[in-house]
Amino acid sequence: MAASAYFRYRRCRRQQGVALLTVMLTLTLAILLASGVVEAMKRQTQLSSGLQNREQGWWYVRSAEQLAIKALKQDFKDDKDVIHLSQYWATSRQTFPMEKGSIRGRVFDRQACFNLNGLIVGEGKKPNSLVPVKMLKALLENHEIQELNIALATVDWVNAKTEPLSSGGADDDDYLSLPVPYLAGNTFMRDESEWRAVMGVTPAIVKKVLPDLCALPASSLKLNVNTIDAESPELMAAMLLNRISVSQAENLLKERPRDGWRTLDEFFAEGLLSNVQKKDLQPFFAVKSDYFEVDAQAQINETRVHLQSLLVRGKGSSLRVVRRRTGELL
Repeated sequence: MAASAYFRYRRCRRQQGVALLTVMLTLTLAILLASGVVEAMKRQTQLSSGLQNREQGWWYVRSAEQLAIKALKQDFKDDKDVIHLSQYWATSRQTFPMEKGSIRGRVFDRQACFNLNGLIVGEGKKPNSLVPVKMLKALLENHEIQELNIALATVDWVNAKTEPLSSGGADDDDYLSLPVPYLAGNTFMRDESEWRAVMGVTPAIVKKVLPDLCALPASSLKLNVNTIDAESPELMAAMLLNRISVSQAENLLKERPRDGWRTLDEFFAEGLLSNVQKKDLQPFFAVKSDYFEVDAQAQINETRVHLQSLLVRGKGSSLRVVRRRTGELL
């Protein structure tokens, strides 16, 4: 009897140990499950908060766009014939504090640069004889770039034909022969950064020249002499086909009237331009602009939303958005 009682006691103790182990495992699993649920809820909350921040940031930058349009319209109303750097729109980047963040924004004149889409060639015309091509070659020269065929390759990139328009150009066959083949655009550039894909353009050339370039949805080339950056004398000299030196162009921009030149005749009457024949150049200059870009950023907590809006001026003081680019900069 004593032996059987002992074995029953041992069996009972083993069962109690197994039960305790089962309880501990169950408790551990419950803790892990609860931790996982809490972590998932935390991630879901962060995701929801991020989406809310991006949505709020989007409306913040849209409000900055509308504020810029309002400033431009006021400038058009105050002076419909001239655009210059002393107007409201040209105020340096502004920052506005908002709940949980801030808005920053600035307006740029997109006719203060060389429009690559202005290299469109009319039927039967030779690129080498066109003034815009000569201007781009002059710009490359002013940046000490010897590969002037880049200008002709750029012409082929924006023109619809799939074969070079002149010797020295480049089109589909040339790009298909590269180690990593691709096709030429053969249409308007959507953005000046596309110029990086043109035959002969290297990162070093991009760094030098790209700040002077832009890509507008128009085949015209008109530089606003009142808004070109004073730090871009290479572009001003190039637009004048280097009939003045870069240093002379620098002096011309430094001595620019505070409220700009009222007319192109007034501009070409400057003493530094006394030897410049304006007849073939005047069509490529202007004292007012039709294209502007709004660059706005909103920061909501840790989320940043970036918007670039291209505006085009219509009749009177009207403005419409022709392109928006947006993204979150985290």
